[in-house]
Amino acid sequence: MKGKYNDMYSLFRHERGAEDFFNALPSYVQDRIGPRYQSIDSFERLEEYAVKYSRHF
Repeated sequence: MKGKYNDMYSLFRHERGAEDFFNALPSYVQDRIGPRYQSIDSFERLEEYAVKYSRHF
């Protein structure tokens, strides 16, 4: 099922590849995304955050 989820951990449980994508990110990006887990409601949102925080370092 692709779509909107309650948070990042729900996304990981339901959308194949999302957790692998997150784990492949540099640790500094993971550290910035982690506290915002409640805002991550889709794979697209996770990708947006990854791009955003990759640029700010």
